Amino acid sequence: MPEVALHASNAGTNVSFGEPAEANWPSSKIQLDRRVSPAARLYALRQLAHRAAIPHELLNSWKVEVNDNATVLTLGRDARIRFRHAPATFWRDLVLGDYHVMRTAWPYPQVSPLSVLVPNFIVPFVDRPYAGPLFVRTSGDTWECPIDLLASMLLTLSRFEELQSDERDKHGRFLAAQSVALRHNFLHRPIVDEYGLALQQVIELLLPGWRPPERKLRVKLSHDVDEVGIPLDLTNSLGHTVKRHKPFATLRDLIGPAFGLSPSLLEAVCQITELSKGHGLASALYWKNSPKSEWDSGYDLSRKRVREIVSRMKNDGVEMGVHPSYYTFNDLHRLDDEVEHICEVIDESMVGGRQHFLRWHPRTWHDWEKCGLAYDSTVGFSDHIGFRAGTCVPYRPWSLELNRELDLLEIPLLAMDVTLAYYMRLAPEESVELLLQCAQRCKCVGGVFALLWHNRSLLDPNYGRAYQTVLEALEFTPAFDWKQALSSGQC
Repeated sequence: MPEVALHASNAGTNVSFGEPAEANWPSSKIQLDRRVSPAARLYALRQLAHRAAIPHELLNSWKVEVNDNATVLTLGRDARIRFRHAPATFWRDLVLGDYHVMRTAWPYPQVSPLSVLVPNFIVPFVDRPYAGPLFVRTSGDTWECPIDLLASMLLTLSRFEELQSDERDKHGRFLAAQSVALRHNFLHRPIVDEYGLALQQVIELLLPGWRPPERKLRVKLSHDVDEVGIPLDLTNSLGHTVKRHKPFATLRDLIGPAFGLSPSLLEAVCQITELSKGHGLASALYWKNSPKSEWDSGYDLSRKRVREIVSRMKNDGVEMGVHPSYYTFNDLHRLDDEVEHICEVIDESMVGGRQHFLRWHPRTWHDWEKCGLAYDSTVGFSDHIGFRAGTCVPYRPWSLELNRELDLLEIPLLAMDVTLAYYMRLAPEESVELLLQCAQRCKCVGGVFALLWHNRSLLDPNYGRAYQTVLEALEFTPAFDWKQALSSGQC
């Protein structure tokens, strides 16, 4: 999004969150010195305006002032919205975990169906108790946000709590169980996007002639190709029969090569994209290329049979992306090597993708930016579906350590098959219900429903059918066009 003009009384004291400590990450904690920088507050304000569906041209015509106590947005001669700042003393309290999670009301009563999905607004990382409306009219055409909403947004979108916590699972992942969102029961809500609905109410009062566009759902379907069945793994192939009751899949693996047939897992790659296409939807395939390890199947993307499928999918217009291996996490050199080789094989230069096992840390964004990747879609929890960054609206992340916006798009991952079946242990019908509820919340705020379904899951009779049920419900929903979003500066 284009920059908003800055008239900051403290522009000479551009306070940052500290210097990066990449040599020690992901265990090193970030140090907040005094407060959020003016540049960071402008970033948060632009993100909020985007979620309120305010056009860039209109936003750029307004004046923004950042001082010690508030960020003030002036829409015209007398129309103003004042965003209060937390006091300087709060930032050290925040690092110690001394903050509030507040539930606030709509600026004025909401009587539309929105009130069911968004009965209130949940704001974490607040410096003091507050239970009134998110925006209040103070006089005439002047409104105020009585809590530091911009700082809360910044901390949520940039995953501040993950920089502060050293607690990780055996794969080095920050889990939903550790998050403030799950502890306070709002992981299922895109809280940052919902703030845009409240601001929209205020803008409609201040500018009676302005009407926001209709909010529409978009979908991002992706498939991490962890396994392709090459080389043959007998245990894996027999599992098609024993675990998934698919004897023909086992037979295909064992005798298929003699008849020029692809292994069942590789054929499932074609089937899962064809399913999407059959429902008027689009898929993205994220490919691997790494040695075999305890956590990587170890297929070679250059193998003739695999390259044939890649070529076939590209000819069908399927998006190709990268799925860096387990050990690329916190290893920029290995990440760069794998990304380079995958891009060479799939013959793409502008790509996105996802880290294997969802091994991710806020500094992973730095590595992906350095590798020249266009977007990441790893920011979702492995153990619970929901809105890890409080949003389903793709955005360029803000690095708290570098104190700048990164040249990388984040498409937040909201759900994956393994989370539903393995971590949450839900029955297929329960999974479908939860996924469609999540999609409905995305539609409410005009966001992107990003779903990961592995090719292996298509071979499971129950979860294969569950996926088809979800596709039927989403049929002909427009795909999120990340290339267009990047070129137009919409994010």
